[in-house]
Amino acid sequence: MSHWMFNCKEVSMMVSESMDRKFPFHRRILLNAHLLMCRYCNRFKKQLLILRHAVGLENIYEDERGHFHSLSKEARERIKQAMRDLSPNPDPDLLNT
Repeated sequence: MSHWMFNCKEVSMMVSESMDRKFPFHRRILLNAHLLMCRYCNRFKKQLLILRHAVGLENIYEDERGHFHSLSKEARERIKQAMRDLSPNPDPDLLNT
């Protein structure tokens, strides 16, 4: 990186990665500075947090054949409600599928 500020593409990748590992102090400062100034990247971070929270509500696992078990209707409804509750301005059309 030859510049002192990250662009949105870099920040989106870093936000995702930062949920699994801790960055050095200087990188966290630059990342947080970008998030303070960019509402789109900040929204992306909030959406990732919503997804992490929603996925954590159910124990989704892969069986020995590599198949993922689908969620029950009740589980899907709980996830949708959690996303509605955590989203500042939810789009009702997207959550009614």
